[in-house]
Amino acid sequence: MTDDAVTRKTETAALFSSMATGFDSGGAFAHFGQRLVEVVGIERGQRVLDVATGRGAVLFPAAERVGAAGEVVGVDLAEGMVRAANEEAARRGCDTRARVMDAERLDLPDAAFDRVLCGFGVMFFPRLDRALGEARRVLKPEGRLGVSTWQIAPADDIRAVLGELGLLEESKLRRPPGWITESDDLARALVGAGFTDVRVVADSLTIVYTDVEQYWQSISGTMTRRYVDALDGAQIERARAALTERFRAYERADGVHVVATALLGVASR
Repeated sequence: MTDDAVTRKTETAALFSSMATGFDSGGAFAHFGQRLVEVVGIERGQRVLDVATGRGAVLFPAAERVGAAGEVVGVDLAEGMVRAANEEAARRGCDTRARVMDAERLDLPDAAFDRVLCGFGVMFFPRLDRALGEARRVLKPEGRLGVSTWQIAPADDIRAVLGELGLLEESKLRRPPGWITESDDLARALVGAGFTDVRVVADSLTIVYTDVEQYWQSISGTMTRRYVDALDGAQIERARAALTERFRAYERADGVHVVATALLGVASR
């Protein structure tokens, strides 16, 4: 593994661990986690692996589907996320547990799972081909993979505002390497990893925030938090003012409507 890949993994794990407490305060991950479980098709009694499990947006709806006769295993590189997921599992009285593990090097046997899912994780793998290869390896013959990526993320508006104000460098405005926003690109990646019967569907969610303040607070549960945390007081005031103006077009009687769109990819081993 290259030094760059190691650095990316270390930084990603640390960042996600740091924001585990407030992660998904807007509810988008939970919504699309449920949708991914529905689209991939999970049956009672199956064994399911959830890669990049986070706080369990995919893990828990998958566990509900497999029932007591099945098993769902969650893995994540970020210790903080694993801890948060396991605390939530205990709170729910659920036997499902998450483990710290690298998606590119799964410490799991071949052909062990009926389904492998990965909600909004593939864009953070330095070697996507290796991670998809590992997912295929641990799938049973005729098993299915389900992955999701952001086409339009909930935090895109604040990123756009920071860019327009010159508060975010051009290099940081660009998506990280491996970020997939087009259906054809996601399908190509899955086919390239040896999967068949590939289909990709776009699914949208309208998130209703009470006001700009609630949206701003929700940023603490996204990757964009690192950019907001770097702003000084004056820069924050400028950004909030610009965001308020931008959101005038999103205002409705019940609040501020922000649309997020995910790509849900399903494929067979």
